[in-house]
Amino acid sequence: MRHRSACAALLMLACAPAFGEVQPADDDAPYPPLMQGTLSAEGDLEASDAEATRSPFPRDSVLEPWFAWKQQLQARTGFSFGGSYGVLYQNYSDSLVGQHDATGAKFTLNLSYDLFRAGTPEALTFAMAIEDRRPIFGSDLPPLFAGFAAGSIVPTAATWGEFDLGVTQAYIRQNLFGNKFQYTIGKIFAPNFVNAYPFFDDNRQFLSQQFSTSPTIQSPLRGFGMVAAYYPTDSGLYLQAGMYTARSDDTGSTIDDFFNTSEHFYHFDIGWTQRSRAGLPIEARGPTDPDNFHITSWYRDAQEDGTPRSYGIAFNANWMVAAQTMVFFRGGVSEDWAAEKSLSAGVGWRPGGSPANLVGIGAGWTEPAASFLRSQYTIEVFYRFHVTRNFAITPDVLAILDPSTNPNESVLWVASLRGRVTF
Repeated sequence: MRHRSACAALLMLACAPAFGEVQPADDDAPYPPLMQGTLSAEGDLEASDAEATRSPFPRDSVLEPWFAWKQQLQARTGFSFGGSYGVLYQNYSDSLVGQHDATGAKFTLNLSYDLFRAGTPEALTFAMAIEDRRPIFGSDLPPLFAGFAAGSIVPTAATWGEFDLGVTQAYIRQNLFGNKFQYTIGKIFAPNFVNAYPFFDDNRQFLSQQFSTSPTIQSPLRGFGMVAAYYPTDSGLYLQAGMYTARSDDTGSTIDDFFNTSEHFYHFDIGWTQRSRAGLPIEARGPTDPDNFHITSWYRDAQEDGTPRSYGIAFNANWMVAAQTMVFFRGGVSEDWAAEKSLSAGVGWRPGGSPANLVGIGAGWTEPAASFLRSQYTIEVFYRFHVTRNFAITPDVLAILDPSTNPNESVLWVASLRGRVTF
């Protein structure tokens, strides 16, 4: 029974996320956080503005007047908007279905408005994301599913899937009591909060889920949920807990599922952060935390479709070893989920003089729950290069050793190229 459940869960990994999205760093930082992400409803709103004034770029953006006007609008009204368009091409050295190439596109429009107490630390903010994702240029499968078809048990591009234009996030958030307590409620992207850390944004960083959210966590994606964080002391200790519907829906409503079914996902984190009481939105602390150590426990209810309950524990440690260099070490174990054990380690380095650019190297291991599938090893290298502050190109190479579901291959190579513009 366990093996049958694990095999079914392989397909569910296609819905497992990779990275979260965030707000920019505090204004005192000389440039944006090393791993600032862009997966939340507010992730693209200020990231490029921060990079504009703090980073040298080969060229000036033609949108500079546009960005300046948006900043003025936000200062006057408390309303922010922005977005991005990204394209990803992947080539697979082998494929179980004969599709050796996949190209996908992402369109995202982000909106944010302070409903009450605008401009204060305790502002009640409403945020929304409108997105569209699809294969392009004749690809039968988007990169998410094409990577599975190539034989990898871990997504080679976890958030580059397929759904039509719609509202993917809509929530309220607030910081209270001098930033000692934070919460968010609404339709949210759970991986922004579950075991989050700086390298989890496959728009701008690692592509493989091996180095984003833990492959061992059966996290839901987009659906109704609530999460809160508490910082009891100034020393960096924090507690975070969340509850989400297990029935994700990319562009639909899941409020009824949350309140009228017993199918939920729960997690509890305890850890130490360098950004305690920093005033960041709750979804931003993990992605922008230069030094973080935490343990995540999680549980997912059994579902009416026969999916069994699952549970597990994961850990994260990331820290700055130099002004331009961050290292990380992560892992997890699970029960009744497709990926039973996982370990990952890596480093991110910002080339001197180009703080918006980023080089990343990671190595990881994942052991499937099904005993007839072999363990898979993943090595990934990428280089993100900004042409302007709002246009970046990222070549990426993945070497997947002993791909779990492609037993005829000893090494599955995946060459990728990303282009992304923010507006």
